[in-house]
Amino acid sequence: MKNINSNYYRLLKIVIVVLLLFFIVDYYVLSVAIVEGDSMYPTINPSNRLLFVKLPYFKNNLKRGDMIIFEAPEELNRDELFVKRVIALEDDQYLIDEGVLFINNKEVTECYVCDEEYLCKDYPYTEGVVGKSTVFVLGDNRNNSNDSRRFCCVKKDKIIGKVLLRIWPLNEIKVFMNPTN
Repeated sequence: MKNINSNYYRLLKIVIVVLLLFFIVDYYVLSVAIVEGDSMYPTINPSNRLLFVKLPYFKNNLKRGDMIIFEAPEELNRDELFVKRVIALEDDQYLIDEGVLFINNKEVTECYVCDEEYLCKDYPYTEGVVGKSTVFVLGDNRNNSNDSRRFCCVKKDKIIGKVLLRIWPLNEIKVFMNPTN
């Protein structure tokens, strides 16, 4: 009887440690996000599951092309997370002219952008310089994205994490470590 109780106790300790580790990793290191909109189409689709890293050092090591998850800007009055692509970094000059993107006066080739004809809309932030501790972000589906063209740059302290890979659906698993995919 003592042996059975000690086995249950040992199993209970293992389960508690595993659950504790899971919650620590989920809260501080890695997490999963479910995509609801199509602003990142064709790279990411609605209902895709994304694994993203939350470690704070990624905020200071972002590259153009990285996909990030961040809190919706306050001016949108929405309690949700956004996923967008980093287009310009601190001190970069950006310009979007008739659907063509320029960073520091150089045209940027974007192979990941939805290839629908660009609809010229009036956005308040299509030209400027990225401020200190912020990034300029855009969705890959430029005709259907609520992004920095509307709410300007994203503060780094609002960034939750960097997208590493799509884990669902299983037949579409993809690693996003290279900023150009």
